[in-house]
Amino acid sequence: MKVSSCVLGGILTLLGLCATSCSTSDPTAPTASNSGKYYAVSAKQAEFYLYGPQQGNGPDRKLPQDTLMMLIRPSFGYSKVQLMNGQQGYVASQDIRAAPPQLVSAKTPMVPPTSHETGRTPKFRFDPRSIPAEPLPNDAPEPTPIPETEASPSP
Repeated sequence: MKVSSCVLGGILTLLGLCATSCSTSDPTAPTASNSGKYYAVSAKQAEFYLYGPQQGNGPDRKLPQDTLMMLIRPSFGYSKVQLMNGQQGYVASQDIRAAPPQLVSAKTPMVPPTSHETGRTPKFRFDPRSIPAEPLPNDAPEPTPIPETEASPSP
């Protein structure tokens, strides 16, 4: 009995060690928490597929290095991305990396931040009361007099 329990304990320990050592992850691989952030091509060229890597006619385009894109859905082999022109497709996850801030600022249009993003109130606030009211139309009909209020001639 002692031998079988020692063997069983050894097997469980070995399985536990294998399970922890096999769960390593690539820190540069896209993750679900990075979905929607900017990524760039890290290889010299990356194959871009409109409908997925299994399509029969090969890649639709080859993206040059530092091509900026947004990550839509990360995956182990191929991630779904959106290019800056709005085109969506698939790129090998190993060929992209998180884009450095310098590349993002150089390749994206400058949009002024809104007041709730900066935490400041705007200098000019539009007041709708400052617009003059529209005048009433002049073609309104004359009111009809009420008969009891009119002065009647006395006999």
